[in-house]
Amino acid sequence: MVIGALKRLEMIRTRPEFLNKLWDVVNNLQNGLREAGFNLGQTESMVTPVILAGGVEEATQITYDLRENFNIFCSIVSYPVIPKGIILLRLIPTADHTMEDVDYTIQSFKEIKRKLESGEYSKEMKSMTAK
Repeated sequence: MVIGALKRLEMIRTRPEFLNKLWDVVNNLQNGLREAGFNLGQTESMVTPVILAGGVEEATQITYDLRENFNIFCSIVSYPVIPKGIILLRLIPTADHTMEDVDYTIQSFKEIKRKLESGEYSKEMKSMTAK
């Protein structure tokens, strides 16, 4: 891991276009998500938090749906790390992502928000636990 970190630092120092591309991706993602009505808090880093209302079960279903059906990986933070009733998803864009990736992610998040607000993730958990 140390060698990889050192290599990344070297690239940042010698290839500023990677850092510039990264911030272009980050700014487009964060601005697009905010314009779509998502709460990102007060982030000032490339790590992009997406704050939603819901429980641990719904958060689990959302991350599964994003990974399996939308091919988007994000980490999840939920209770007891943050208060009950809040879901925090963390996206980490890279300089390898394209603006098409950003647009796809924003559209995908609109869909998971729709599903969350309609109760689809709650229904999925209930049907899974009933089996």
